[in-house]
Amino acid sequence: MGDLSKGILMLLIAGVVGSQAFKALDSGDLSSPTVASSPKSADEKAIKSIMAGADPSDVLAATAAGKRPTHECDAGYIIGDLDDNPFSEISYASVNAEGITYIQVSRYNPSYLIQKQYQVVSATEIDEIPDSIKERLQQTIANPARCNSMDLYLSNIKHTQ
Repeated sequence: MGDLSKGILMLLIAGVVGSQAFKALDSGDLSSPTVASSPKSADEKAIKSIMAGADPSDVLAATAAGKRPTHECDAGYIIGDLDDNPFSEISYASVNAEGITYIQVSRYNPSYLIQKQYQVVSATEIDEIPDSIKERLQQTIANPARCNSMDLYLSNIKHTQ
């Protein structure tokens, strides 16, 4: 057998032995170089459940894709073009009620905006909002940690007459 063949054979043997050693270390079983066939982790159990026909969305934890965690409010900063948006870089809090998103801009000198369902990057400034909503917004902007933390992009703010 040539030197090249012996070298390749030795590398293959070392790879197999090393692979088995790492499997044994990962499984926590140092007495045997092979991994037992029974599942040792939640991931292995989940894979076996899915292979048996279980719905993956029932077995696995949610990923970053899809709906974000639902909180009753959002809080962060308004972002947008500084020239056209007088509220840009000011903190806000928002709550949803009856299909309308109510937004309080600024904790100390509040202005109020609403977003209807068709408004995605625009809002309408209003003078008055219901007292119950105003109270919720004031509590929310004072304690933003319990809300979804996210910036709100507004490209257009309509002003009521």
